Amino acid sequence: MSITPDRSQLPVLSYAGTVELAQLHRRNPREAFLTDAVRTGAHCFAAAARLPAEHPHYSAHTGPSRHRDPLLLLECARQAETYAAHTVFGVEPDARFVLRNWSAELSPGAPVPELLITASTRNAKLVGDRIRGLDYELTLWANGDGARVGLVRMEVGYVSGNAYTALRARKHKGTPPSSDDLGPTPGTPVDPAEVGRLRATDTVLLDVATGLEAITARLRIPTENPSLFDHAQDHVPAMVLMEGARQLATLATHAWGGEAPDHTQLVSVQASFAAYTELTAPIELTATPANGTVAVAIRQEGADIARAEVGLAVSAQSRRGRERHG
Repeated sequence: MSITPDRSQLPVLSYAGTVELAQLHRRNPREAFLTDAVRTGAHCFAAAARLPAEHPHYSAHTGPSRHRDPLLLLECARQAETYAAHTVFGVEPDARFVLRNWSAELSPGAPVPELLITASTRNAKLVGDRIRGLDYELTLWANGDGARVGLVRMEVGYVSGNAYTALRARKHKGTPPSSDDLGPTPGTPVDPAEVGRLRATDTVLLDVATGLEAITARLRIPTENPSLFDHAQDHVPAMVLMEGARQLATLATHAWGGEAPDHTQLVSVQASFAAYTELTAPIELTATPANGTVAVAIRQEGADIARAEVGLAVSAQSRRGRERHG
């Protein structure tokens, strides 16, 4: 078992309340999980997060992810990066964040009420005295027994508010559309049970087409879901794409003869992002087998905009059940 770092070498972190929402890029207090972050060295910091016992989105699974949703762990790492970028490394408040790639190894298991996150950074990219990019490595520990529950790496760029506005205006020949103005995405929604979900509002796949070598779907833009669209956006957030990749990988695994969605959960993901995913053009997802994982290509208007590789594992409870009846 991995053991948490020596707490005597770390600053005391608070698990009471949450940090300022604006510095998490969050509006809804229910979607804020980070409670503290403190610099521990020139290129390092430690952070604390409190996970809810029940959550309308992250607990709403038919399978083992209802106990500890791996994407909730990834969201905590994302919030730690966002908050530290502003408060530790001096990224200006109006800067826009550009996620270039990330990878995560996430352990299944029982609920974790509190996380300790230890993080280091490298490859700082500077323009003048402004940080315009950092690579992060964040290790997630259960604050109680000290077990490691996740390892997340990400490469993030930072763009000034003015530069971002100009960039998006050129793309759209004016002000880009807002998610607040979108209506429902047309198409036939996937049955929630097929992707391990309890409610239709947590599903993000439409018009699923199943084949022996590939399974395709279109992405539903779930603007009514406050966990996936906490505030107005002019593009589809990376966490929505990750939920889409997870759901398509879950469905594909079962369709290709693997375990049912209520017996599997995500344990790893690697993803890269080549461009912003726009709100107003169809988003196509294609799943193919990839050496024990599921590769998900994300395309829009004929171009590859993101790729993900999703690793799923059979839950320990399902494995024990098979052994009892084998």
